[in-house]
Amino acid sequence: MQEELFNPFLSEEVAPANSKLWEAKRRVADAIRQLNEVLVTSTPPVDELHDIAEQLEITAAKFGRHPRLYGRFAFTEAGQGNYGEIFHELNPLSGRSNPVAPPLNMWQDGEMARASVTMGWRYEGPPGSVHGGFVAALFDDFLGMAQMMGNQPGMTGTLTVKYRRPTPLETPLALSAWVDKTDGRKTFVHGKIEAGGSVTAECECIFIRPKEDMGKLREAVMERNRLVSGEQD
Repeated sequence: MQEELFNPFLSEEVAPANSKLWEAKRRVADAIRQLNEVLVTSTPPVDELHDIAEQLEITAAKFGRHPRLYGRFAFTEAGQGNYGEIFHELNPLSGRSNPVAPPLNMWQDGEMARASVTMGWRYEGPPGSVHGGFVAALFDDFLGMAQMMGNQPGMTGTLTVKYRRPTPLETPLALSAWVDKTDGRKTFVHGKIEAGGSVTAECECIFIRPKEDMGKLREAVMERNRLVSGEQD
């Protein structure tokens, strides 16, 4: 029942972490984001870079000595939260506990879905602009949330992006999306990214509801995780 009630997208306010563990992981993720941004924009002496690398290698090795959980289902099996909560923490675009994520903040606003994000220099493609692959990734994740308003969540089938102009770095970006229609197992979603009121990119995505239920997918993933864990032991 808890799984059904958890919805981090009801408000623009970021949903709080569900435990002290995830609060701490969010803090670590934020620190790594800062480190990533500093790395790609700073020019310390070479010797200092090697010293920093050595410290980070020691930290990574220390992390690696602790038990590992591979994938969201593994975290739910370990009692670290329900699937929705774990998804919200570890998603590679919006996960607060995933240092790869910018992170993207998403919420529902009536019949519209909205999001906000600022992309730092670590995402640079064209000079001063967001790499086109990350623009597409933002759409994939964001429109994936928007499709839930169509009441038949599915997987990305096709993603068509129109790049209208460069999407600037270090600039608040506003995303909006809406469900255009549903047709059988397909849900058609449209979205756009704006910077300073100007549209930088638009997207149409078709999501397809799987024929198999999530239970079978979960079993397959968990079996693969057990094999991976056995190989690394």
